[in-house]
Formats: sequence, C-alpha cells, structure tokens
Amino acid sequence: MKVNWNYLLVFVLTLGVIVPCARAEDSLRVYYIGNSLTRNVPLERLQMLFESRGITYEYGMQLGGGHRLEQHLSKRNHGNEPGEGEYNIVQKFGEYDRAFKNFVFDAVVLQPYMSELDKPVKITPRWPHFSCGDLQAASSLIDYARGQTPKGSGRWDYDNPNRENEACEQFYIYATWPKAEDILAQPNEKTYAAYYARKYSGGVQPCADYFQQLVERLNEKQADLTTPVRLIPAGQVLAALDVEIRAGTLAGINEFYERNQTYFIKSRRNNKKPSPFDRDRFDPSAGVLNFYADGVHMNDQPHNGDDSGTIGSYVAALTIFATLSGHSPVGLTAAPYEQFDQESDADLVRGLQETVWEVVAAQQK
Repeated sequence: MKVNWNYLLVFVLTLGVIVPCARAEDSLRVYYIGNSLTRNVPLERLQMLFESRGITYEYGMQLGGGHRLEQHLSKRNHGNEPGEGEYNIVQKFGEYDRAFKNFVFDAVVLQPYMSELDKPVKITPRWPHFSCGDLQAASSLIDYARGQTPKGSGRWDYDNPNRENEACEQFYIYATWPKAEDILAQPNEKTYAAYYARKYSGGVQPCADYFQQLVERLNEKQADLTTPVRLIPAGQVLAALDVEIRAGTLAGINEFYERNQTYFIKSRRNNKKPSPFDRDRFDPSAGVLNFYADGVHMNDQPHNGDDSGTIGSYVAALTIFATLSGHSPVGLTAAPYEQFDQESDADLVRGLQETVWEVVAAQQK
C-alpha cells in the first residue's frame, strides 16, 4: 500500500520470523513486565480487541512508572532496596515471582526502557544496590520464567529463585519508541524515522538496531528455547507511519486531528515538564511526533484513564495483537479507543491496520 519500502526495509529485513504463541486457537494468557509505555496500550483495551475476534485473552503484569528491566528483576522501585518494590499488578497472578512460580503463560512480554544494551551485573551495598544492562536483565527474567534460576546468592532473584515451575517458553521484546526530545536533538533530519534507522552506538539509544541486537544476543544466551525470542515491533510500525504521514499518504489523518487536537494541546501543556514537541495544529512534516501526548507517552497521564484511547495507543495495541495472534488486524474494531469515529475515521483506521500488518508480516517471511 503506502509504505515506502526502501526506507522501511532497514527496520524489518533482519528482524527475524515472528510466529503466534503456541496455544489453543481461541485463548491466550500473557504476562507483561515493563512501565507506562506498556501500561499506555492500555492492556484492558487490548483485551477488548482480542475478544472482538473471539480470542479469550487473559493477562498479568508487573508495571512500574519509569522502571527498567533491571529494577523489575531485583524488585526495587526508585529509592528502596531489592524486594521492596510496589507495582501495578493483576491480583490473580501478582508480581513476577509469584506469577512464574504458580502459573503457566503462553507468552511473556518484556519492555526495555532507557538502559544500555550490555552492562555487567553490579551489586553495591547502597542505591542502586543492583544494576545491569537489558541483555543481562532480560535473560535473567527469562531464566526465572523457565524455572532455571542459576544457583547463587546476593541477588534478589538468586535468593528467591524459581527452579521448579516452567511458566513459559515463548518470550517477546516489546520494542517501543524514543523520547521526543531525542528525536528533535538530532543534528540533521529531525524525524522519527531518521532516529529509528540509526545504528546503535552504545549507551541509551532506543532504535531498531538496539532492539534487534538485544533479540539476537538473547537468542544466543537462550539457544535451547523451543521458539526464539521475538520482537513486538511497535517502534518500527511508528517509523513506517512517520514516512507515510510526512509523504501525505495516510488517508484521514488531517481530519482526525482537526477533531482531536485539543486533547494533545491539553496533555502536552498540563504536565509538570513541558513537552518538547508542542503544536497548536497537526503538523504533517513532524510525522508521528503528532502522536505524542507528552515527551514520551502516547496518551495523557495516568496513561490508563478514561481518555486513554488515543491513536498512538491503538497503533501499539494493533501491533501487539498482530504479533501475538499471528492474525492480520485489518478489519479489527477501533471501538475501545474513543478518539476514533467509526464512520468518519474508517479509512484512517484501515490504513493504520494495513501498515501494522505489513511491518509484522514482513517478519514472518
């Protein structure tokens, strides 16, 4: 359809094959570990999308504001000691240790955030007590979910191990998006697509190459997995949409923002920290920066309220749906996402769904 494949192929050609979870066709149980970028899907609305296709969808979660995977692994928040963390959870499953010791899941989704790719584990008597890179944290969480916590001591996961229950064998990395300020700080082309196409050069750099390297190296460390670790390519989908919006080929987007721009103005200006991207009107030349409700989120805080049915949240939900189910999202309802008008936005909704499926399906080849 509208995607500029010459631009998009840099994101998707080497991302590997995505297959649906090994499960009964009409049911799915997933556990999520992450922060507000996962919470702002929101997961209860994603559940409605699955159910609209006749798929029974059950989820658990351990989510914390601004939390990195290393913090989840050691179960600490932003100032306390390991094991003292408090999180947004689903009561049935609880925090990750309880969930992985007592339940079985079709998939576990891990969301990296603002961390280095590869950083050795460091244990200190004072804050932060425990630190490591996304590679080390994600691999340790996978070990825990597989019931294969290594023997050892001095780390929260080692001192509270799971060596009995195999909770899951299918893992996904939720590849999200960079902060608006980082996109706008680029020296040359200040677009989302340009940022996401950059090679990972170290440090904190959430781009396509970062997530690809993370998945490849996790599969090296977890070589005996029945199915390799896969990507949920939300960031890549946004890169494709960025190209479309700036080219003027995403039908209905102007009309959508004529109706919804006041939401984004309000959310960007009501936060304690002003948003680095703030327009009074929809700006096609800014691409998917228009989706940002503040400097990083796709909907206004607290990210899962009554007004969280935004265009960015819907795109993220479509991407998760398509990746986990293996089904095209084309024709899927937009009803749980209240910014859409089912009739007026029909072309836009279909365009979003088609782009999501093109990116996800490209990884299935």
